Amino acid sequence: MDANSERTGRGLAVALVVVEMAVLALIGLSWAGSYWSWDPQHYGDPPGPYLKKAAVVPIAALVAMVVAGIRRLRTVAVSQAVMILVICGTMLCVRVPGERVYEDSYRDACHAGMVCGDDSSPTR
Repeated sequence: MDANSERTGRGLAVALVVVEMAVLALIGLSWAGSYWSWDPQHYGDPPGPYLKKAAVVPIAALVAMVVAGIRRLRTVAVSQAVMILVICGTMLCVRVPGERVYEDSYRDACHAGMVCGDDSSPTR
């Protein structure tokens, strides 16, 4: 591999990582934004739909990794493999705390006077 191709591979790897992190940040901020309200009876969204949206990013990274492997862009393939592991690991770790935040938000809205059913199973 020549120096120009290697430089292009590094630049492409960095660009893909930046785009993937930006997409994940937007998804995370949109979920967090669902909790911002002055209304004490408001509660945020459950994390499940947002995690499903975020699952698109490691799938796209997998496709990019395969394409990079076929085109012999080793730097891009390795960086995408690392991103897949990091994103999937993070998604597994944030699900439980996200559910806990959602349940606490729902419980607080119920205590503030929102008409609620069973506190153990928040539904919208």
